[in-house]
Amino acid sequence: MTLLVPPSAILLGFLFLGETLEQTDIAGMLLIAAGLVVLDGRLLPGRRR
Repeated sequence: MTLLVPPSAILLGFLFLGETLEQTDIAGMLLIAAGLVVLDGRLLPGRRR
């Protein structure tokens, strides 16, 4: 759950406060999303313990 706080804050700042989204912001959100997919285990279902 704590991994979702920074992307949420960035998106809310963009939507409601008029802040700009930089390429590094988007890249960071994509890295967090990729990490969540890997941690979830659905990407490689045969690798579960």
